Amino acid sequence: MNGILFDFSEASNEVWKNQIVKELKVESSKIEFTDNIEEISLDITSPASQDFNSASSNPTNDWKASAFIEVNDEKSANKLALNCLNQGYNELIFKFNSNNIDWELLLKEILVEYIHTRLAFQSVEQLISFLTTNFTSKIHYFSFEIDPLANHFNEFEAELKHLTVNRVLGINGFECQQIGACAWQEIGVVLSTAHELVNRGFNPSQLSLSVGIGSNYFLEIAKVRALRYLWNQITTAYNFDNSVEIVAHVGWSNKSLKDQHTNLLRQTTETMSAAAGGADSIVVHPYDQYAIEGSSEFAYRMAANISNLLKEESYFDKVQDPLKGSRIIENLTQLISKKAWNYFLELDTFKSLNSTEKIAKIKSDISSKRALREQLCKEKQIKLIGINLFNTENPNSQEWKKELNYLEIPYLIYEEIDVNL
Repeated sequence: MNGILFDFSEASNEVWKNQIVKELKVESSKIEFTDNIEEISLDITSPASQDFNSASSNPTNDWKASAFIEVNDEKSANKLALNCLNQGYNELIFKFNSNNIDWELLLKEILVEYIHTRLAFQSVEQLISFLTTNFTSKIHYFSFEIDPLANHFNEFEAELKHLTVNRVLGINGFECQQIGACAWQEIGVVLSTAHELVNRGFNPSQLSLSVGIGSNYFLEIAKVRALRYLWNQITTAYNFDNSVEIVAHVGWSNKSLKDQHTNLLRQTTETMSAAAGGADSIVVHPYDQYAIEGSSEFAYRMAANISNLLKEESYFDKVQDPLKGSRIIENLTQLISKKAWNYFLELDTFKSLNSTEKIAKIKSDISSKRALREQLCKEKQIKLIGINLFNTENPNSQEWKKELNYLEIPYLIYEEIDVNL
């Protein structure tokens, strides 16, 4: 056949930009991306000045699909955990609300050596309770999620120092996001906390870093990449192994208990962001987990199906750092990294893990971003179908629990904002 060879010579950036402007026509202003919450602006056609090495040590892009289970009753939690494992989850996260835990009942028939299990301890009594069980012979199959910003962290510290084979501290960027933090605030808090823990004698291999994933698709990808890149800079400076574990949480801020079908769409795109950004574990929280009525088995199953489909049908788990070299992603990674690093340096001047002054600054800074988010939601500049746009009456709607908070700041739930004010 003749004429099948085409000239694929590289087009100049100017030619490419002019073509995009031409095709956008009256909407050509969209070539300039601006995010007032993140305080960044970007010409989406600009070449990337740097390719950020943010790939994990994982040769593919696979991640652990995590089921988050609050333990109020061990028998019910065990039944739910077994159901989750049968549905495709390969990691369990247990959060405990009581100091009296029946470990044998909770972990009955769960083959911990074939999965990974995280224990989110809220008190040192819970930790000591676990360390006195027979499961300590299999302790290398467990990680602990202990929040260093909690006021009672000093009680944990002595118990944790000798647990060198485990990740024992979960640096909690996720809940910072849930109360309204922007991307660079979230990363800055995580870096500052983790850096102070290293200065206090913990090895980076004992830490896991968590982030919350929102609906700003490209920005959330860049956020995960920026966190890995910046933490690698810190560990390299200390001559530590720069392997890091990033746990991405798809939470509740933009989810609806009134128009529940919209949640699956948001959960899917947010999981895609976490996966494309290279998260090591992804927790898709059931959208109704913090409904007063409690979570449904259906919501857990739908949350599990997202990772199953992205792996088995979309092959999101096959290519390491799949968006490396993308102009938009690399530029956003750079912008977020710079602002997050500056915020880290600002917090680092406190030379403290969780002093009153440092926590007060973090709370004040996040509260400012939260107020802006609420304002933009009321003005419908943040558009959420089923929440502040195209609301529908649903006889099966539920109500949110009111006691959810972090650092004494209530979770930001957009559905709870009165947009009619």
